[in-house]
Amino acid sequence: MDPGSSSISKGSDLIHDYSCSKCEESDLNTEAQLFCPECEHYLCDKCVRIHGEYFKKHVVYGRGDIQKWERFSMDRCDQHGYKLEVHCDDHQELCCHTCVALNHRLCSSISHLPELARGFLEKAEFKQLPEAVDKMRSRLDELKNAAKMKDQASLKDSYKNILAEIKALRKEFDQILDKLEQKTVEQLDSMMTDSENGLKNDIETCSHMSDLLKTMMDKLKQITGKNQETNCYVGHRKCQTKLIEAKNLVHEIQGKPEEALCFTSDSSIMPFFRNLHMFGTTERVSSMAK
Repeated sequence: MDPGSSSISKGSDLIHDYSCSKCEESDLNTEAQLFCPECEHYLCDKCVRIHGEYFKKHVVYGRGDIQKWERFSMDRCDQHGYKLEVHCDDHQELCCHTCVALNHRLCSSISHLPELARGFLEKAEFKQLPEAVDKMRSRLDELKNAAKMKDQASLKDSYKNILAEIKALRKEFDQILDKLEQKTVEQLDSMMTDSENGLKNDIETCSHMSDLLKTMMDKLKQITGKNQETNCYVGHRKCQTKLIEAKNLVHEIQGKPEEALCFTSDSSIMPFFRNLHMFGTTERVSSMAK
């Protein structure tokens, strides 16, 4: 026996966290020191040398890389990694020694797997298993392929439809904003026109009054003849009256406040837009499979 291994009868009570897969075939219970992921075999120091002669390119991992030992194993506990040894009849569960110690100490019926499996290879449920697995795999493949075709197409269609809705919503927002802008500008234009017309009227009134005073003075200077004195008196009185009107006009125009256009935005608009994070929300919805 190799000094680096400790092979004993498989029926021994000695329990290893990982036992050598090749030794188990010879009904020996030897602690594994290495693991070959390609063969999916746990190996003791003796068996790894034989393995290396046949599979020179296989990489094996020692105890220092035990995290790489984890694999799917038919005969090991998924939870604890130890070899499955018994069946809890109360819970209908396959158990390793740790499962029994932690969860099944009080169970009333525990069966040893070799005894439970005796004659199982000839039972109909075992012989029918490959066909049942093949049928299920075929069904899964059908669903997978259908999902690839249907679900991807459906997702793409829903994506395009939602994207079109978002674009349409943005277009509607733009149209609303355009109308708001148009009405606001129309109000501005109206007020600008009113202000310009007021200034134009004042300018025209001043020009008309100035021209009228000049005309009156020109005519007053041209008065001659035997009624010159009377006509000059009348002209003077009319000029005085017109000067009073001009003076009142000057006071009126000077008394008008200087106008400037001022814009105040609707205070509710910007907070509303700033508080928006998106146009809406997109959610995943489930539909019943047909």
